[in-house]
Amino acid sequence: MRHRALLIAITAVLVSAVTLGPIELLARAAGHQPRRPVLRPEPVMHAPDPVLGWKTIPGQYRLGPYVPGGTPAEVTIRPDGARDSGSGPAAGRPEIVLVGCSFTFGWAVSDDQTWGWRLQERRPDVAVVNHGVGGYGTYQSLLLLEQLLGRDGQPPARVLYGFIDHGLRNVAAPIWLRMLAVTKDTVATPYCTVSPSGALERHAPEGVPSLPLHEYLASVSVLEDSLLVHRAGRRGAMARRVTELLIDEMAALCRQHGVGFSLVLLSVPERTALAYRSYAEKHGIDVIDCNQQPTPADIVPGEAHPNGALHGRWGDCIATALSAPERLPAR
Repeated sequence: MRHRALLIAITAVLVSAVTLGPIELLARAAGHQPRRPVLRPEPVMHAPDPVLGWKTIPGQYRLGPYVPGGTPAEVTIRPDGARDSGSGPAAGRPEIVLVGCSFTFGWAVSDDQTWGWRLQERRPDVAVVNHGVGGYGTYQSLLLLEQLLGRDGQPPARVLYGFIDHGLRNVAAPIWLRMLAVTKDTVATPYCTVSPSGALERHAPEGVPSLPLHEYLASVSVLEDSLLVHRAGRRGAMARRVTELLIDEMAALCRQHGVGFSLVLLSVPERTALAYRSYAEKHGIDVIDCNQQPTPADIVPGEAHPNGALHGRWGDCIATALSAPERLPAR
């Protein structure tokens, strides 16, 4: 009986090899590879979250260096999940809350090089609280803001949403989910679509389909990708409209709580920036335009994120914009 079971198992393996072998060869000949994690010089700084997809883990971290002889980035995440911006205790000062992605968080640069830190230096009369999170889109920033404004206590004086066009993230387009899938564990992100009636529809976190053996077989990786594209359907075409509706909801949420709100343009292609500026103006949404396209001199060596010089220019631009009395109380 035992020999018969072994024979059946061996036969199954041989049949599978004969059947799948040509498919695997074709997949590799077409340039496909197994889905393996990309190793980066970074510690684990995020934990899965059933609503947000992921969230920051409080602690002190060192990122990089990304090139030999480079300088590592020192990162401090406070117990409340915010990145240290040098604000210290609020001590009765009005709060400025930042939400957004890695450009707001300040990925690959140290705490004192982020635009949030520079803004705090320029405006010591307020407390800057940096709730930017690497990889977040508009929808995740809205979900986080709903949690922050839902807490007891004094609401912030203003919310600044650092924007770099998060449209593909907001609809969980296949290209974005593939980027999230390069990590060791499958990462899921919440997303939105537009209903036939034009209303915003919210969806729970979703990630790339994860099938057994994808780290060994290119054919399995191709199957995962096919399932992903089929499941995503045409929602990529909704990216612009979804993003507009999410910005509307973010501004409305702040108004509901008596909080000022600004859409802060950080690094957006000019044509796209013009479209969002026009949309915001038509809907009474304040825009702080600090839009800059990074040059090679503005990028962290060996990385793809802005360096401290560009963050400094953003911080100076935003601090100047906040000097307008309608945006912040007088000093």
